[in-house]
Amino acid sequence: MIDISRESEINLINILIDQDIISGKDLIDIKKASSEGNKSQLDAVFELKLTDEEKILDLLVKEQSLQTIDLATVEITDEVRSVLPSNYIRMNFIAPFKIEGKTLHIAISDSSKLSLMRNLKTITKKEIELHAGKVTQISDYIQKLLSGNETTIESIQKANREKIKTFESDLGEAGEVLEKTPEEEIEAIENESEVIKFSTAVLAEAIRGGISDIHIEPYRFSSRVRFRLDGMLKEQEHYSKFLHDNYGAVVTRFKIMGKLDIAERRLPQDGAIPFKIDGKIVDLRLSILPTANNERIVMRVLNKDAGDISLEQLNFDETDLGNLRKAIHSTQGLVLVTGPTGSGKTTTLYSILKEVSKPHLNILTAEDPVEYELDGVGQVQIKDDIGLNFAAALRSFLRQDPEIILVGEMRDKETVDIGLKAALTGHLVFSTLHTNDAPSTITRLQNMGTPDYLISAACTLVLAQRLARKTCPECREPDPDVTPKVLEEFGFTPEQASRAKVSRGKGCAKCKDTGFKGRMGIYEVLSVTKAIKEAILRKATTPELKKIAVDEGFRTMQDMGRDMILSGDLNFREFDRVLSMS
Repeated sequence: MIDISRESEINLINILIDQDIISGKDLIDIKKASSEGNKSQLDAVFELKLTDEEKILDLLVKEQSLQTIDLATVEITDEVRSVLPSNYIRMNFIAPFKIEGKTLHIAISDSSKLSLMRNLKTITKKEIELHAGKVTQISDYIQKLLSGNETTIESIQKANREKIKTFESDLGEAGEVLEKTPEEEIEAIENESEVIKFSTAVLAEAIRGGISDIHIEPYRFSSRVRFRLDGMLKEQEHYSKFLHDNYGAVVTRFKIMGKLDIAERRLPQDGAIPFKIDGKIVDLRLSILPTANNERIVMRVLNKDAGDISLEQLNFDETDLGNLRKAIHSTQGLVLVTGPTGSGKTTTLYSILKEVSKPHLNILTAEDPVEYELDGVGQVQIKDDIGLNFAAALRSFLRQDPEIILVGEMRDKETVDIGLKAALTGHLVFSTLHTNDAPSTITRLQNMGTPDYLISAACTLVLAQRLARKTCPECREPDPDVTPKVLEEFGFTPEQASRAKVSRGKGCAKCKDTGFKGRMGIYEVLSVTKAIKEAILRKATTPELKKIAVDEGFRTMQDMGRDMILSGDLNFREFDRVLSMS
């Protein structure tokens, strides 16, 4: 049986797939034969006669123009035994077999080992010459090489130090002066290769910098890492060169961290990475997407602190906060939070749950995915592939005797109908929709085919929101480009426009020269009053609903945004970017 590390085996199988020697369909048979016979997947490949050692060897020889070596005839010397760490040899499935002066000869099984050249030079302090070897011969040779002999990085370092001391002593006796140079540190390859260091550095920098999303993207002639901070993506150019040179290995590393199938490179995959940093564990949601060039990675950093934000910290107007509190402390009804992706709906919902959660209440949530764990709340992860969708979860919740239900998203009519009926039968229901503003949410429910009487009777409040970048308080200055005429075009009264002192961020070290520091919510809260209910029943249009609401004191997101411009917290251009489509 072939004794090969999992990573090396996967690399070799990927090469066979890329060369169309085996297909994606063959993987199912390979995995089955491997698990049933308790053997490596390569053994299964040979057993199923999908290819043989000669073809793999021939592929490597033609691809890299390497000389072949028959390891069965090689005698192992003590010098060869001690040249590389045992763990490194096992992990990378390489066979050092001869040392000639300053050159170390190594047998490899596939072209993925070419990326090890730099590390091999660093560890051994020798030039490296690669040869092509058969998989089974390399496996047998490694077992013989390492039998009863464990070489470590420490033992190699010690041997190198002894050589330097002896060399210095010899020079001293000859009366010559040796200028000492700092000893080059040998990288701890056994457990932390350059790719691992790179991956760790990307995650650590992102988490410490308050980044919400990490994008790792391949292109034909370049690759890049981008961080999303305060809703905006920015390229991290210092990662580009290493990433492009080692893109495949970086993807494999993140797949391993996310417990994904590293052999699957043709289908999208989703996973999660628990990452420990500064003594705490941060969860990352991992998404892998195959593209024309390679696989694209996006990771969402799940900030556990979001579950600890109170409603007071969310920037609500006093009247809006009072209306929201009245709705969420009711015994029944439907409260909807709406807005586009990335507008902070989840944070708002968790703040609501945190406020209403009491020991005497049974609270259940259906989420996709469960982003933050809340004490005292029963949270269910939606799994569409096995039929556990929002509608199915909601039906089950009603048999669990809940007082409060949170449905992550109302995606279809069935979920909406069950949610509305639950809101009419003594349950308080929270959910989200993707709509531009609060009044249009009512129209969206009608367009989904929901009966008007259900919407009118069950809906108690609709909260629409956006997230805008806050002008940096450290480098604010008057914005000379914004005139009273421009402000009037955006809905300011002539009197407001004439006295407005609009600010912008100049850019400083605190805000990394962006002019923005942090984000804040912009909201509109629509209470479904008696007048609104009557308008719903007579199928009023969105503008009609909005006019009725405004007559009753409803403040739009644009109204709140204008107030924030006047206070200096909101940049005029940010107002235009975030609210122009609302």
